[in-house]
Amino acid sequence: MSAKWLELLKDIAPRVTRVAVVRDPTVPGGVGQFAAIQGAAVASGVELVPVDMRSNAEIDRSVTAFARQPNGGLITTSPRSAVHRSTIIALAARYRLPAVYPYRYDVTSGGLIAYGADILDQ
Repeated sequence: MSAKWLELLKDIAPRVTRVAVVRDPTVPGGVGQFAAIQGAAVASGVELVPVDMRSNAEIDRSVTAFARQPNGGLITTSPRSAVHRSTIIALAARYRLPAVYPYRYDVTSGGLIAYGADILDQ
C-alpha cells in the first residue's frame, strides 16, 4: 500500500519531484513503509525527505523548510498521525502541497486524498 501512496500523489500532481514523508520513526512497520515508498520513488525519479512525527513544532519546522523549494508533495504514513492531523493538514494547505493520507478521517478533516484500509471494517 505504501508505494501506492506515491503513485496516487504522482497521478494527482504529476509535477511533484520531491515528497516529504511524515512518519513515526518509532513504529516498527514504518521502516518497511518508508522502504517501499523509497523503491517507488527511485523508479519514478522522486526525491524523498523524511519528516519525523515527534511534535507539532518539529513537523511545522520540517514541512516549512521542505516547502521552500518547488514541486513538493506530502505523504503521511503513520497511524499516530491522528495526533498531529490538524497540524499536518494545515501545513499542506498553507504551502499548497498536494498530500496523500492513510485514512478517510484525514480527508473529512480537510486533507486532499486518502488511500488505505477502512478501519471501521477491520
